[in-house]
Amino acid sequence: MTIDFVPTVTAGAITREAVQQLLEEYRSAYDRSDQAYFDLFAPDATFFILSSPTRIDSREEFQRVFTLAAGTARRSQLLSPEIRILGDTALVSLHCRVALGEEQQYLRESLVVTRGARGDLRIAHLHVSPQDMPSVPDSPERAVEEISVIEERTATTASTVGTPK
Repeated sequence: MTIDFVPTVTAGAITREAVQQLLEEYRSAYDRSDQAYFDLFAPDATFFILSSPTRIDSREEFQRVFTLAAGTARRSQLLSPEIRILGDTALVSLHCRVALGEEQQYLRESLVVTRGARGDLRIAHLHVSPQDMPSVPDSPERAVEEISVIEERTATTASTVGTPK
């Protein structure tokens, strides 16, 4: 006899809208260098961040390691967040662009969101990794004649084979 596990959704289930609101609070508090940023994390949250070579095992330790300098001109964008609701937990993955003055940084972030002791949403885990921007290698300059030959060959091949539908 096999028993299929069927997750039940309770009245306290996390909603996509609630997670989206939490993400907006997360972005806004970060941009303002506000203490409220740290309050969004569960006290026992775990972290993998760029400035620490090891896992951080509490919100308190995260605050010591990761300081938000007040007055820093910071603007972030949370790009393409994917929110997966898993009963009373949500898994969020996104790309983040952070502008610090003239410098921009591109990151990938994963967050695990759960309900706190009072029923409010809290981030239980944060993983941040750098996102290298793709670059196109420099190509040697070519004579116009070489480019024309390639275009002619492409046109000849397309007329012989046809173009994809």
